[in-house]
Amino acid sequence: MREYTFVSIAVKRRREGAALEKDHREVIRERAAAGWEFVQAIPLDTHTEPRLDLVFSRKVKK
Repeated sequence: MREYTFVSIAVKRRREGAALEKDHREVIRERAAAGWEFVQAIPLDTHTEPRLDLVFSRKVKK
């Protein structure tokens, strides 16, 4: 069995374009060090509060 967790990173809109509030690569590295496997990034750029959701999973420890 697997468990999942999600990390949301806000997208800031600027004149130059959109930018993530945090570096997504650093978040992935931190979660990987804690035993989580990166699954997918879900962009929610048309949402009222745009964000990027990162999905992680790991096997449930018995």
